[in-house]
Amino acid sequence: MKDTFDAIIIGGGHNGQILSGYLTKAGLETVVLERRMEPGGGLCTEEVTIPGFYHNVHAFFLRWIPDLPFFKDLELGRFGIEMKMPEVQTVAPFRDGRCLVMYKDVEKTIQNIAYFSKKDAATYRDLLKRFQLMNEKIITPEGYSPPLPAAEKKALLEKSELGREYLAISKKTPIELAKEFFETEQMRSMIIFVVTTRMYLANEPGLGYHVPAAMTGGHRGTMCLGGSHYLAHGLSKVIESHGGRVWEVSPVRAIIIEGGKAKGVILDDGRRIYARKCVASSADVPQTFLELVGEDKLPKDVVEKAKKFKFSKLVLFSAHLALHEPLRYKSASFNPDINIGFNYNVGLESMADFEAHLREIDEGVPPKKPGMQCAVPTLHDPTQAPTGKHTAFLWQFAPYNLKNGGPEAWDKVKNDYMEVCLERWRQYAPNCNSKNIIAKYAFSPLDVERKLINMRGGDHCVGAATFDQMLENRPCAGLKPYRTPIEGLYLCGSGSHPFGNCTGAPGYNAASAICEDLKIKKWWNTHNLGELWSKLR
Repeated sequence: MKDTFDAIIIGGGHNGQILSGYLTKAGLETVVLERRMEPGGGLCTEEVTIPGFYHNVHAFFLRWIPDLPFFKDLELGRFGIEMKMPEVQTVAPFRDGRCLVMYKDVEKTIQNIAYFSKKDAATYRDLLKRFQLMNEKIITPEGYSPPLPAAEKKALLEKSELGREYLAISKKTPIELAKEFFETEQMRSMIIFVVTTRMYLANEPGLGYHVPAAMTGGHRGTMCLGGSHYLAHGLSKVIESHGGRVWEVSPVRAIIIEGGKAKGVILDDGRRIYARKCVASSADVPQTFLELVGEDKLPKDVVEKAKKFKFSKLVLFSAHLALHEPLRYKSASFNPDINIGFNYNVGLESMADFEAHLREIDEGVPPKKPGMQCAVPTLHDPTQAPTGKHTAFLWQFAPYNLKNGGPEAWDKVKNDYMEVCLERWRQYAPNCNSKNIIAKYAFSPLDVERKLINMRGGDHCVGAATFDQMLENRPCAGLKPYRTPIEGLYLCGSGSHPFGNCTGAPGYNAASAICEDLKIKKWWNTHNLGELWSKLR
């Protein structure tokens, strides 16, 4: 078996594979080493209920994917990847029988908002126009570039009206902005829903800029036809078509460091794989520094920062269902489109509901009155279930560390808590019942951690989105973006800027850093934030 490559990438999640895709197209011979039997990390689709029903156990709502740089640059469409953007995007049923429906079509969305408040409808139209420009010129380019130092960023953005608005918004919490912008609880809760379901804390100061990002992305949610794992397999095909390799069942035990340089890796079975040019890790930050490298090979300050790296308290409990028929909502009498929605907010009807959830999670208690993100994927892709049948799932915010019994207690309570969540769903969709449910599967935050070891504490985004761990401080202050104190060792996972979710940005940005350091010409176009922001008006 071959034992030497130009670049070794640890972890075959989407970021590791995206990095490999860029490097192989740049002419490097790469190998991706994946611990599990299937690459993709959170991009996994499995038969967890009964055979023939395919469930997207982690990632499903793949926002903006067709518009993202990696999808275009790596030409994933040529490798059989098809993304679908449903017409009815995010919906929220209410106990009073009404529902709020957000469409791909912005005008239809505004008309629906006007049922609740003409003022909120007008505000939404105005904000969306400004926020689309803000997202295009500031937020997205920043995500697909190394972050600038805060002082330099502030100086550039203060020169333009758009930049000043961004800076003002960024200082606030998403909850503060939702209350400031909108008068109805329906719109406030919808805005906070689309922020928090991207795993950002709605009460965290300094994260207000996620409101513009979430609002603009709220009309462009996509899913991968065939299941989320198809996207992962498409990335593998890209790599292999350019001469790279993806090795499954190849867990890494250690990174080989010689003379202060990364020289390769040791696999669990003792095999050594060597790197001519670099090693990149998409593993979480503590795992990379403290376990794979070792404390004795790192500066003390980096060791301390790795030990203090925080994982999110806001994690997910989920349940996956095999169904005879899709769920039917009481609110369909108000707007029948709710029955064909893509992304459902079920049970979070007010700011008070969100605030109660956050308090309970801080206390280590699964919310007693669930408020869930739900979907019926087969409404939009019938191939994910047997003919005429359906799949559905719910995601419920929950604590990893339970007040009564700690994380291990999830094994005892997860099935009971699934029933609590299903009863809540049934209040809105009466056929979420035993007659319709063929099989069901509970998946706790502890199960998440066991399945994907990067997601410590069940954290899907591999590192908390707190102000002190975002932008130039991600993964920690003082590290040059995507580099490490070890020469030739890079970071390319969700613990790096900008964050988790399926954006591909950490892998994309790491590719730029590696090519710059190795003096390899980048074959793709990149942003220069200084130039871009200096031209804003």
